[in-house]
Amino acid sequence: MSYNINEDSSASGHDEPWIQWFCGLKGHEMFCEVERSYIEDGFNLYGLRATVSNFSDCLDLILDRIGPDDSDDSHLTQSACTLYGLIHARYIITAHGLDAMYNKYAAKEFGTCPLVQCGGQPVLPVGLKDEIGNDSVKIFCPKCQCVYHPPSQLRSLRGNPGVDGASFGTTFPHLFLMTFSNLVPDGLTTDSQYVPRVFGFKLHASSRGRGANSSNSRSGARRSGSSYSHIAAWNQAGPAAEGAVASQTTSPKEDGSEDRKMKKQPPPEAAESTSIGNKPKRNGIENNSSGKEKKRSKQR
Repeated sequence: MSYNINEDSSASGHDEPWIQWFCGLKGHEMFCEVERSYIEDGFNLYGLRATVSNFSDCLDLILDRIGPDDSDDSHLTQSACTLYGLIHARYIITAHGLDAMYNKYAAKEFGTCPLVQCGGQPVLPVGLKDEIGNDSVKIFCPKCQCVYHPPSQLRSLRGNPGVDGASFGTTFPHLFLMTFSNLVPDGLTTDSQYVPRVFGFKLHASSRGRGANSSNSRSGARRSGSSYSHIAAWNQAGPAAEGAVASQTTSPKEDGSEDRKMKKQPPPEAAESTSIGNKPKRNGIENNSSGKEKKRSKQR
């Protein structure tokens, strides 16, 4: 992530120390000036040599060991800015660094919380990652415990991605509030929360799902509209179409149901044969009974 360095703010041609020049650039108001003695201590720079190319030249540039005219290379200047940002992240969590950031916090140089309920609460810079090149610096509000983008006047210009969040790290704002516990504000209360209202009435929680319900109602309206179109077509067709449909639905030959009913009923000839076949039996019984009566009468 590159820093906001252009031709107008080039390091060449200035008489002030490099650290003072860097902190005075537009969008670098959140930086504090790291003490020279801290940078000269090699123990404080342990592990940074592998993260920045031309480490020795960048360190000489920061400590003004080489003149600005000898460092016209923009790549070297960008690397020096990256190195200073990593040193700065370590310095602001020391005792001297916390004191330097305390003065800037009291003067609201980091800005204020954009949330209305926080009432202009001063904020602290924070990085979302400790590694360089991941994201730009953000601001943390100790009242609402939320992270926001910094104000526009604290951002880099000309489409530059801005100050790297690794220049402040993820630890600083929380360690700062632990050190200066008297600066910790009271959290937001339930009474201070914004309540949406319509004509003075609070919105019910179910109103948040109206989007899904409205889409369902629209789909239901489309389905009902299709059924209404069929009814309208039926009314336009008139009674003639109704008779035609009725004749089609009552036709016996269409599905063969009437033929099946006829097959289930026995034919009339079979019915007659069964009745004729039963008559001889009844006549035989009647003839036998009449013959017995004649024999009885003769015997008498």
